[in-house]
Amino acid sequence: ALPLRGLYLSTGSSMEEGFMIVFPMRVLAGDVPNVDFLHLYGPFSLHVLAGWYWLLGDTLEVERTFGLLQHLALIFGLFALARAWGRRVAVVAALTATLLVLTPIGLSALAWEGGVALAVWSLVAGLRALHTEGRVRTPALVAAGVLAGFALGYRPDLALALAVVHGWLLWRARGTAAWRP
Repeated sequence: ALPLRGLYLSTGSSMEEGFMIVFPMRVLAGDVPNVDFLHLYGPFSLHVLAGWYWLLGDTLEVERTFGLLQHLALIFGLFALARAWGRRVAVVAALTATLLVLTPIGLSALAWEGGVALAVWSLVAGLRALHTEGRVRTPALVAAGVLAGFALGYRPDLALALAVVHGWLLWRARGTAAWRP
């Protein structure tokens, strides 16, 4: 929390932050990504940001707050994954992720961070489904699939990583009750 004020006030990556403000506003005006303007990533991030701007306005602070939420989702997702190896390992993983995520790009609401955060939480939900039974498993499986789909809507290039991770989960679940429909 200490560097947050500086991250809000410092100059970010101006081109990317400009894209993340202008492109969602064009979506709100009725333009279609990759038809009316070139957007190199999946359109879902622009639609989510457009809804965010519709609710809160299209200022740099609003964009950076959304970026902060994406970064926190990624950091806490990695914490949740590393928690299986103990609290100390999870804290070290989260602190390392904080330095790696916030240092190079600041609080920019880029599609990469949002997509990776959604993919990580998809893995968390998939692992929960693997290690639970009964009424808890179905919502976890649904959450894993929905989050993976949202991640691909942000960044379609995450398809290989998600296929490998969820393929591994299915392989681990073979022969268990989780394997049966």
